[in-house]
Amino acid sequence: DGGREPVVEFSDFLPMMTGDATVVNTELEVLRSVSLLADVVTQANLTADPEFNPALRPAGLSDLAINGALDLIGVPPAPPLATERIERRAMTATIASLRDALIVRNVPDSMVFEIALETGDAEKSATLANLLAERYLVRQLETKFEATQRATTWLSEKVAVLEVELETAEGATNQFAAQMELISAETLDILSQQLKEVRDRIAARQATIDRGDSTTRAQGRIDQLRVLEAELSEKIARQSQDLVALEQLEREAAASRQIYEYFLGRLKETSVQEGIQQADARLMSAAMVPEVPSAPRPTLVAILSAALGAFVATIALIVLEARTATFRTADALEMATGLPVMGQIPRIPARRRQNVLDYIRQKPNSAPVEAFRNLRTSLFMAGDAPVPRVIVSTSSLPGEGKTTQTLALAHNLTGVRDKVLVIEGDLRRRVFQDYFGAHDTPGMMQVLSRKAKLDEAVWRNPDLGFDVLFGDEAPANAADLFSSRQFRQLVRTARKSYDVILIDTPPVLLVPDARVIGRLADAVLYTVRWDKTREKQVLQGIRAFETVGVQVTGTVLSQINARGMKKYGYGQDYGNYGTSGYYQS
Repeated sequence: DGGREPVVEFSDFLPMMTGDATVVNTELEVLRSVSLLADVVTQANLTADPEFNPALRPAGLSDLAINGALDLIGVPPAPPLATERIERRAMTATIASLRDALIVRNVPDSMVFEIALETGDAEKSATLANLLAERYLVRQLETKFEATQRATTWLSEKVAVLEVELETAEGATNQFAAQMELISAETLDILSQQLKEVRDRIAARQATIDRGDSTTRAQGRIDQLRVLEAELSEKIARQSQDLVALEQLEREAAASRQIYEYFLGRLKETSVQEGIQQADARLMSAAMVPEVPSAPRPTLVAILSAALGAFVATIALIVLEARTATFRTADALEMATGLPVMGQIPRIPARRRQNVLDYIRQKPNSAPVEAFRNLRTSLFMAGDAPVPRVIVSTSSLPGEGKTTQTLALAHNLTGVRDKVLVIEGDLRRRVFQDYFGAHDTPGMMQVLSRKAKLDEAVWRNPDLGFDVLFGDEAPANAADLFSSRQFRQLVRTARKSYDVILIDTPPVLLVPDARVIGRLADAVLYTVRWDKTREKQVLQGIRAFETVGVQVTGTVLSQINARGMKKYGYGQDYGNYGTSGYYQS
């Protein structure tokens, strides 16, 4: 029957390797298993190899340092371990080292496994890889042999039980047949025929009697036939039951024999398999002793090191650039702030502040002075906007050149404006005296306290062409002073007397003075030092003005270094600021 399955298949006892992913992963783990690696360790005596047994390696500096420290503080050494425990720890550590050195992978879309070992010796690596493959194949044979032995043992026990059951069934059949009369289906047919004949004779004689031809003798004969009929009927019924029971016993005996013969055949097959076992895997190629070490590879290491160094350097430069984020071009400054760059001022070659104004007066055609003229043009001829009269100059931090820029712009404005006033709004530092020297005129506080009039307090120098109102030490907070009604009145008075008022204010990120004064101004110039002021600082300063409703008019990129521009590759865009001979310096 093609729909029936055999009771027991040989593969139930000996599963074969298939290409299923689960089987592949299982075999990969078998190749890395502790039991298989333990066989390799034992056969290769790796516990005696310092490369695999850490206990045989010389103590490192860290171990010596720890032991020395323990000795110094008086910690007694640990008691010696039992030999068995030492051997067990050595075996465990060696297996772990071997597993770390082992590389096993499955070739994609195949049942091929690659085995590799990385050691300090080429021949050792090849030997251990071959030994591991050999032990893996032997393990497969041993596993199959053990499975076959288990199958043989089980089948032997099963056959013995089935043999007893068969003998019992056949004995019961024979015993039952011996106790009964010789019966069969043919015998029952004969008895049934005899019963039919008896019944026919009874019917014939009964018909004769019914016609009135009967005699006493005929009636007696009918009675005899009826007795015979009853005996035959009883005998047929009894033998039919015995025949059914006998056939049942024979069927049970036949079934027991069939099962017994099946398992007996499987037992013989299994016994034969014990001598012809083969591993599911085979060795395709043995490991060869490598000619070139897998690591380190000098050429590859050099290439990777160079690439890594370049990558790290690039990342470092990017990070450094991102952290500093300074401005080297007007385009970058305008893009970051969204404000127009009103001027780009080169560094003035004057070491001391008192020499700055001398340089501006003596070199009217120099690059810095020409840059201030450009700043003046941008500020006072910006489209249809009204000409600013009160201009605030500020920056993010000190040292960005806003004061020099304020004074230079004032000097430049004297050529186009009749009267220009510069107010020192940085009352904390008061650096104007570094530019102009000592003076005996009253300061801003004298004007605010009405002890002096504005025209009495300003300092005039015919060489410069503009007036200066010096700041002096304020008894109150400077921001409060600039918020006062008196200072607003001072600005209104200055507007009546001067064409342009320039107010030099402190850095906006340090004190709020510039924001307070900015509310009285027509324009706010925000100075940004070239390659120095960070983008974050500039944006914070501009936002600080916006919080009080003051809009910064534009920015000025100051103290530009001509050589630095060339270094960063911007020299062609901005010229050499006087070094090319275009400007007379």
